[in-house]
Order: sequence, then C-alpha cells, then structure tokens
Amino acid sequence: MSKELSLSLSARRESILRTLIETYYREKEPVGSKLIAERHIEPLSSATIRTVLSDLEHDSLLTQPHTSAGRIPTEKAYRYYVDRWLDEFVTKRPSISTKQDLEALLQIPEIDLEPWAQRASRILSEVLGGVCIALPSRMVLSTLMKLEFVPLDRDKIVAIWIDNQGEVEHRIIENNSHYQPHQLVEMGNFATTHFRGLTLSQIQKKMIDDIGEDVHEVKKLLTQLQVVAKDWQEKSSSSQSSVVIQGLSQLTHLPEFSDLDRLKNLVEYFEEQSRLVHLLSAFSEKASKSTQVILGSENPYLSNLGLATTVRHVQLDSSGFVTLALIAPMRMDYPHVLGGLSWWANEISNRSHS
Repeated sequence: MSKELSLSLSARRESILRTLIETYYREKEPVGSKLIAERHIEPLSSATIRTVLSDLEHDSLLTQPHTSAGRIPTEKAYRYYVDRWLDEFVTKRPSISTKQDLEALLQIPEIDLEPWAQRASRILSEVLGGVCIALPSRMVLSTLMKLEFVPLDRDKIVAIWIDNQGEVEHRIIENNSHYQPHQLVEMGNFATTHFRGLTLSQIQKKMIDDIGEDVHEVKKLLTQLQVVAKDWQEKSSSSQSSVVIQGLSQLTHLPEFSDLDRLKNLVEYFEEQSRLVHLLSAFSEKASKSTQVILGSENPYLSNLGLATTVRHVQLDSSGFVTLALIAPMRMDYPHVLGGLSWWANEISNRSHS
C-alpha cells in the first residue's frame, strides 16, 4: 500500500532514521544516540546524532516512551521507511536458508486449495515470522468471459459466471426486484458485452462510474446489475473457505504483547473470521501485482493494535487463488519479510504460467 512520500529528509537524517529503525527491531527496546553511533555506517559524534534525533522527533517520526529513555519509531516513521526503501526490500534476494525453506512451497500440483493454504501459511509464518492468514478462493481475481442469470423460482436467481479459464462459478441470489426472464437475459447479455475481461470488483466499480454517464434505459439496466452484483459479492464472501490462521503464538511471545489485556484484544480480533475475510478481500486485487504493506491505523480491519500487515495474492494454475497476509508488530524485519514474500510469490507466478 505504497504512498507518495509526503516528507523529504536529508541523506543524514534518512540514514540515522533507518539505523534507528533497524536497531530497534534487533534490540527490542528504545534506541539511544550511543548505540546509533556504534551501528551507523558513517562516523558521527553523539552530539550530532542527538541533534538529528531531536529534529526527527519534531517531525513526529520518533517518540520517547520515557524521559530518560532512547527513542522509538512512530507509524509515520515506518511509512517513510517502507516507502523510501520499498523497491530495495522487495527485490532483496532471500538468504540461502530462507530460500531453501520457501522452496518447499513451490511445487504446484493439482491440489485442493485449503490444505495447500494451511501448509503455505504455516511455512511462511515460521520462515518469515508473525501470524500468517490465508483465504483460498476460486473467484477473487477470476475475470469474466460470460455471465448468465437464470430464474430458479419466483424469488431466486441462479447467477452463472464463466471465467477466462472456462471455470464455472454459480451463486443462488435473491430475486427481490422480481426480474422477469427476459430482463435476466438482457442483463446477462449486457454484462457479457460490456464487462468481459474484468473481475467482479472491477465490474462493480465500472458500473458505479458509468451510471452517471449513460442514458435512461442503460442507467436503469446498470442499476439493476449493481443490485445483483452486490448480492453476488456478499454471497461470494460468505461462502468462501474458512480463513486459515497460523502462527498466532509467535506474537504472544513478543514484548509488544506482554500486556495481557492487549494480548486478549489481539486474540479476539483474530477470532472474527469475517473481519479477516474483509481484510484479505479488500487488498487482494492490488496484492496480485505487488506486495502491499498496511501499517497501524491504515488498516481498518485491525485498528489500534500497532500491527504491520503485508499482503500478497497468488494464483495456483487452475486450482484457484490464495490471498495471504503476514501480520506482525510494526517493529519487524521488513527487508526479510518483503524480500522473502515477494521472491516466493514471483516464483509461484512464474511456475503457474510456465
């Protein structure tokens, strides 16, 4: 979830900020000027470093938990760090041991999605760290080839989606508007003609954009289709395979969750499957192109927990799609996680299309 950098720092401030963030990850406690002087690649006096730290604190990039303690990065600092060095992180080759561990997930036979997602989540959690959640799906990024609506009875419709791979999905949806058979044929033909090659979410967005521009009859048809698509989306979400969750115990041992009330709050968040489905569905499309990073308050589904969420979506031949998210405190090893996850997802994609 990269954004344009809204803050420009000098090279020295950048390097000190990066040193502090990466030192804080390793040390797990606030970082002072003396430790930065030891870790910084350029020799600098403690006085110079203290001046820069004070400037970074003024810019709301650092904070001091206690008066006499060192400093820790803020969410704003992590966003700057990720945006500034994202390209470096995602192209970073994993270490030999990490690569060997992830290679166990590169075999893609014709498989059931859920067992594969269970195994992938467990290995990614163990190798890259944090909680890994996964949502198997056969339709999230499926693109339309043909759409048909068939009346089932007076109150229900069977919506039939044929994708570009020839796979067929169907949902039974309510016919609350009592569409007649000829109207259903008209809607299916219109959708097939105008929305071929788009995913369901892209179709919904295009309908919203087009409603304000079209003549009355087309506008009426788009409005009807929008109602049907919304019902389809809700049915698709509710009928998904269960969300896979692996590695929750990893977070419970971190200092960020030493407080029992915060830990309890964390567990309750992960018990809400619908929340996790919405999280993975919301970012799956962008995550099919690149690894997405959602930090702290940017994540409406896991708010107030101070977590970083990295999301990636992979296609497994004709078996379907899996959206995966690695969730950890913002104090995490971003080069390791982003490099490993991006390398693995790219390898999956290359093998799926070879």
